[in-house]
Amino acid sequence: MSLKAFFVLPLLRVATALYSPAITTYQGPAPSHLTETRGLIRASYAHPNQATTSLTGIPSYTTTSASSHSIAYTNSTSPPAPTATGNGTLPACKKVQYDFPAGQGGNATRAAAVVEAYQYAWNGYKEYAFGKDELLPLSKSYTQDWYGWGVTIVDGIDTAIVMNLTDIVEEQLAYIQTIDFTTTKYGTVEIFDTSIRYIGGLLSSHDLLRSGLFPNSYNQDQVNALLAQAVTLANKVAYGFDTPTGIASTNVNFTSNTPVQGTYTVGNVTYNSTNTASAGTFLLDWLRLTDLTGNTTYQQLVERGESYLVNPNPAPVYPGLVGTQFDVDTGRLLSFDGGWHSGVDSFLEYTLKSYYYKQTSTTTEYKDFWLQAVQSTIEYIALHPYNFPDLTFISELDVNGTITETMDDYSCFAGGNFLLGCKALDMPELCDLGIAAADGCHQTYNTTLTGLGPLYWGWYNSSNEQYDPTEDNDAAARKFAAEYGYFIEYQDETWADFPESIESWFYAYRITGDQRWADYVWEVFLAINETARNDVAFTHVNNVNMPFGGSQADALDSFFFAEVLKYIYLTFADPNVVNLDQFVFNTESHPLLVQCGDGNIDNSAGAGTASAMAGSARRRFEHAAE
Repeated sequence: MSLKAFFVLPLLRVATALYSPAITTYQGPAPSHLTETRGLIRASYAHPNQATTSLTGIPSYTTTSASSHSIAYTNSTSPPAPTATGNGTLPACKKVQYDFPAGQGGNATRAAAVVEAYQYAWNGYKEYAFGKDELLPLSKSYTQDWYGWGVTIVDGIDTAIVMNLTDIVEEQLAYIQTIDFTTTKYGTVEIFDTSIRYIGGLLSSHDLLRSGLFPNSYNQDQVNALLAQAVTLANKVAYGFDTPTGIASTNVNFTSNTPVQGTYTVGNVTYNSTNTASAGTFLLDWLRLTDLTGNTTYQQLVERGESYLVNPNPAPVYPGLVGTQFDVDTGRLLSFDGGWHSGVDSFLEYTLKSYYYKQTSTTTEYKDFWLQAVQSTIEYIALHPYNFPDLTFISELDVNGTITETMDDYSCFAGGNFLLGCKALDMPELCDLGIAAADGCHQTYNTTLTGLGPLYWGWYNSSNEQYDPTEDNDAAARKFAAEYGYFIEYQDETWADFPESIESWFYAYRITGDQRWADYVWEVFLAINETARNDVAFTHVNNVNMPFGGSQADALDSFFFAEVLKYIYLTFADPNVVNLDQFVFNTESHPLLVQCGDGNIDNSAGAGTASAMAGSARRRFEHAAE
């Protein structure tokens, strides 16, 4: 395939944006519990500075560069002229990962057990669902919920690569080359998951195989197809940014190449809207796509919409803690239900990770926004349940910005995100918050009958009250909370391949070197094998607090391969396998090469590297030790 083919986009010109988002101050009443005593964040992580409840040196945040352009759309097939994004002199890589002694930090026996789990699940998928989206392990059938492109294969291939499962990777590469990403018979395409699972999986596999760190004796046409397929799919997803603000729509019609809007109703008014996580989780993957192709249009697309999210109008109740809905037509914030939970989570995750991936003036602004959100988290929503001063949960807010004393499993990624920020930004106090948050999520696993964590839980505040008054009178919830500090919300007792807590413990182990985090991960792996494994593959678990999970549910998500097994495996592999100094993970656990190094760490970035994309050049990684 010619290099020119990598740059064909359904977009033509870049012009000056008319929108300059204004920053306003919240004018509403003080939220309830605003004066609640929270106390210090307590953590066991050893570092020179003591734990604090505030951060220092956070700049006043505003952004201008991200909204300096707009995109005009057309169905013309004329490609834009590619703009090279060669890295020039790259900064030295940041030392993030703990300096494990040579030959230490891994556990070959445990790593081998995780590899066996991947092979077992893959064999079930291959027998009953190969080429389909996801396996139904109880009915021995499959779903096509992700457009019939084989999401389990694309989402899971990079895990097989890092496990060195060359026979499986060969099957996966051969299949990926045949996918037609330009069409689907399964309705409009939801572009958030399409980007993080498909595009992220393709780019990650490309980076891993081109890094020189993993075996690459595969068919090189198939390896080249990873990037080519990512470009093909991104060019269709790009129509989702064809909105008045550039905030991505929720779906795209691949037949008509038009955005399909979601809606959100406030009172009697219904708005075209996209939830914040969906709109704000393109940055990392599409910045990588820009660097690999040399085409800055991908970056411009995602940064235009992002400018509204990081300049919320009206301002959220607490700085940085935006709610879950934005008006696609005007860019206005529609709700105040902020936090680190589902609907917001990966937007905040990417404001830090895009900076860690590549430091620019724009990603520096995103990082500053992230710091504002972290500051607000420490001051207002990192809470200790009644009679549990050493236990920390991160509350979500309701649509009015009121603290709810509830948390979902998705929020459990935040511990790892804080730890990454601690090391990447040289802010030790963030390690306190990260360890405390990771420990809080471990409490919800370590105290159930199965050893797996639930979807959603609540707790009683410092006044021994709950946001939901019906739970003040729930005797069972109060007894459980008195024993463990939290209670499981009714009908949210399921474990559905949740990777977020495992993710944070992986970060905690790789960053602190403390063995207890690896042991936590192993305990959960054993619990998964005990309760979620059946005679075909693995399943969901319906009730984590019943013996053996009560019953199993007929589902196996692609992210079980992409996230759950990858994070567990990397906890026990040699720590230099996907070293945190060299890679940054997208929100689906797809590692991408960070843009740093003393000797051009990433030789496949930029428009002038056709030979690097066509060959299997090995890369020399050089790291600056602090």
